[in-house]
Amino acid sequence: MGCCGVLVGLALFLVLSPATGGRIKNLPKIISFLQKNYLDGDQFAVVINVPAEKCSARIKPAQNFLPDDSAQKVKHVMASTAGVYRGQQLMGARQKPIHETSSYHPEYLLLIQSNPPENTSYDPLLKELLDKDKHGCVVFYTYNSPCVNTCSTPEGVYSILPALDMLRNHKGPKAFVFGKVWKHNVGLVDGKNAEPRPLAHCYRLGRRVYATMSLWENYESQLRWEANIMEMNARVRLYRCDGGRCVRCVYESEADGRCMHPVDL
Repeated sequence: MGCCGVLVGLALFLVLSPATGGRIKNLPKIISFLQKNYLDGDQFAVVINVPAEKCSARIKPAQNFLPDDSAQKVKHVMASTAGVYRGQQLMGARQKPIHETSSYHPEYLLLIQSNPPENTSYDPLLKELLDKDKHGCVVFYTYNSPCVNTCSTPEGVYSILPALDMLRNHKGPKAFVFGKVWKHNVGLVDGKNAEPRPLAHCYRLGRRVYATMSLWENYESQLRWEANIMEMNARVRLYRCDGGRCVRCVYESEADGRCMHPVDL
């Protein structure tokens, strides 16, 4: 590894070429298109299922990329009380308040229940969309990374991990993408019983490069998020995409530091 000594913050700044997205050759372009046209607040998620040929390197998404799901129509529905849009090739959601201090996150509404708590049955919109084209190209995009304590933790009350098996079983190209790293605590450790923690950690950045990054204020949350990244990636290839760039979150069984920390790509 190329890390030496202990540094606070990002020790090495690199400009790397965008990831190709595995079989989704134009993933950075697709995410830029979704961000530009459908972004509606920071608690926002959409999933698309388009013909596989639309995910080739030569395609640059334009207004006819989702002909039946115009941005104006999608954002209007998502801004309504329901907060959930059910379309032909796109489904989307904004967070839905439970009470003053909590809410159903967009990922939960698309992957578990689209209308809680009135509809108590398991009715994932993702399955409905996948069934429309079993070999289509599927991209699940959420503006913020799934929260540490519930959505992305296997034993979390509102865990989305079991639902990601729908993506793992999908025959066409697929990717799960988030834009920003959202650092939510999982609970602080009693200082008297806490294990000694390092000041920084050496993380992989892409294929061959490593860099030292400072740790989260809550080290236990950071360790949980790293484990959650591995759990999610075991079901569907996980990416962080922002500013026209994408990085794979796991490479050779190691989490990429840019998926762990809110740094620029």
